Amino acid sequence: GSYDLTMRLWTPDGHDRGTRRGHNDYVRRVAWSPDGEFVASASEDKTVKIWNGKTMDEESSLTEHSDAVSTVAWNHDGSLLASGSNDGTVKLWDPKTMKVMGTLEGHS
Repeated sequence: GSYDLTMRLWTPDGHDRGTRRGHNDYVRRVAWSPDGEFVASASEDKTVKIWNGKTMDEESSLTEHSDAVSTVAWNHDGSLLASGSNDGTVKLWDPKTMKVMGTLEGHS
């Protein structure tokens, strides 16, 4: 991720996949899914974007946070995506449906 609103991606074996634009503010975190099929990016623009790991095309934009998203992480088998935001929540996403499965609150 970068302050220039882009993300530059490399495969786990070091192959440069290029630079992608799609966010409207700083990109804070980028995470590959365990199987390499998807990349998730977290941004100050309050969104998490899901990118196709092969074509690097944007697949989805997750917009449920009300403040900057500072982190994103996949679970061990890629069946769950978590995003943490300055809105004080962690959202748990189903990557198949791109819907929120739950929200953890109480962080400040």
